[in-house]
Amino acid sequence: MSSRFAENTARLEGENGATFLALENHFNPTLALSGTLRAGSAHSPASNPVLAALTAQMLEKGTRRRTKLELAGELENRGISISFSASGGDPDTMDISLACLSRDRVLAFEALVEMLTEPVFPAEELAREKERLVGAVRQLSDQTGWRASTAASRLIYPAGHPYCAETAEEIIAAIEATTTAELADFHERFYRASSLILAVVGDVDRAAVVQELAGLLGPMRTGAAAAIDVPPIHRPASARERVRMKEKVNADVLLAHDSGLTRTAADFLPTTLGVAALGQSTLSSRLGLRVRDTEGLTYGINARMSAGRFSGPFAISLTVAPANLDRAVQSARAVLGEFLEGGITEKETLDEKRSRAGKFKVDLASNGGIAGALDMAETYGFGVGYLDAFPASVEKITVEEVNAAVRRHIHPEMLVEVAAGEV
Repeated sequence: MSSRFAENTARLEGENGATFLALENHFNPTLALSGTLRAGSAHSPASNPVLAALTAQMLEKGTRRRTKLELAGELENRGISISFSASGGDPDTMDISLACLSRDRVLAFEALVEMLTEPVFPAEELAREKERLVGAVRQLSDQTGWRASTAASRLIYPAGHPYCAETAEEIIAAIEATTTAELADFHERFYRASSLILAVVGDVDRAAVVQELAGLLGPMRTGAAAAIDVPPIHRPASARERVRMKEKVNADVLLAHDSGLTRTAADFLPTTLGVAALGQSTLSSRLGLRVRDTEGLTYGINARMSAGRFSGPFAISLTVAPANLDRAVQSARAVLGEFLEGGITEKETLDEKRSRAGKFKVDLASNGGIAGALDMAETYGFGVGYLDAFPASVEKITVEEVNAAVRRHIHPEMLVEVAAGEV
């Protein structure tokens, strides 16, 4: 298979606005599909923050033609995997994935389209899913990391913002109150072809596959859904909160603020390279080497940047013994200050560029990885050529660009500090 993605990828926009991409890889008789639809958690109404996630999870619970068991039986017999999720990644989108043998392509595509466009949201299946989700949320609420992250998001973002998390009690109440009528209404409003992207990679005829998918999804509703009204972020001065949880040996700490960085920002790559040098790895980054290895104040520490269609948080997270909490936080803040003042080094920049380029190659070593990359490039408007240009785009990033970017998006004086545990 040629490495020229732009030359070898078929792209088709259907009459209803859906976009289809396909790339041939005949190395083995399989295919993978990755897709997105603008029906993620950010589109849930304020009155029911779990509606998008529940709608996605219920797609495979039965359609107008088949029950959940009938669907599952046929797919499992052929080794076909289909999944939908609106609870991870970019809150703007619902994620779609499919994997199968190429000989089962027609059956797999028809099942995918059936679940995507003809769900019936059976009441008995909704009741079972509610029970499962309530149990999962109660388990999460007993985890110090989840509690710290939830509390920090509520200090940074106003209610209704895509990155403002609900409390466990709010989530459970919303799950228990959700009705099949709400699911059907959300599906009708947001499951529209105009925001659908599907990318297929594998043992297929690329031109035939995009035409096939366009034909199968031709009847899907079109038209744009209502725009999201994202409340403005009032950048507060630093705040501090302690979430007390009994009988916890360790505490989880989060230092975070909104970064102002989106996935389409021109400085996304240099910013994320800098954050990687600061704290991507507990074992080799600035934060890990100082706070963990030299000072022995944490079991694990990392820094990360979340960015999608909306700006997300910059965060430093660490796990500590409660007795070391204050010293570990002070040390992490000191490392961050030194990093911003002195900047990334030439060696760190080179190491991170090599790491990013290497990860890119690894990600593109499978049909699923390539399909996901094509889907991402289309979702954010980069175009397929982004994949061809990516290695050079990383290689040309300079130390000066990284330092300018991290100083633009990381502000220690704005960090909120939340610790959860017996603190």
